[in-house]
Amino acid sequence: MYTKKIKNIAAFVCLLTCMTTTAAIAQMQAAVKIIPDYTHETFIKNSPVKIWRVIRDLPKVKDYSNGTITAVTINPGEDDKPPTRELTFSDGRKRTDEIEQVHESYKFFVFNVKEPRPQGVSRAVVTALVESLPDKDDTSVVRWSIYLEGDKKVKKPLVDELTKEIGQYELGLKKLLDQ
Repeated sequence: MYTKKIKNIAAFVCLLTCMTTTAAIAQMQAAVKIIPDYTHETFIKNSPVKIWRVIRDLPKVKDYSNGTITAVTINPGEDDKPPTRELTFSDGRKRTDEIEQVHESYKFFVFNVKEPRPQGVSRAVVTALVESLPDKDDTSVVRWSIYLEGDKKVKKPLVDELTKEIGQYELGLKKLLDQ
């Protein structure tokens, strides 16, 4: 009788393990690997917390854009819509970005270029992730990425434009924070 109980418990544990494994496999299969159109790392001699304080303060993009951005307006989100920022560039161009995430715990910032966006590009996402470096106490890294969905031919000019913009952010952040 005691042996029968042990066999029943073992069968139950095996059933739970199989169900859990099957659920985990099903979740893993649903994941899609996203390959960015551009990635870049900016190394700054400062703490992640200080760098993040600058990046998360959305109007400060003007301060760390190295003169590329001359005006910033932040509009709070309404109903189910996320907040936006309206940028005016030094060459007179204007752009509206949708702020998708400003994640405090992970020091992660995500915006989506809304307009103008080239015909044929359905989504243009830029991310910045601030991290410490395990082997350097005095230096942190900002990991930038650009991900675009749409026609390959029309994506390239936007990637080039956003890459130049990130280059200016890199210079500006280093001027503000590199010690």
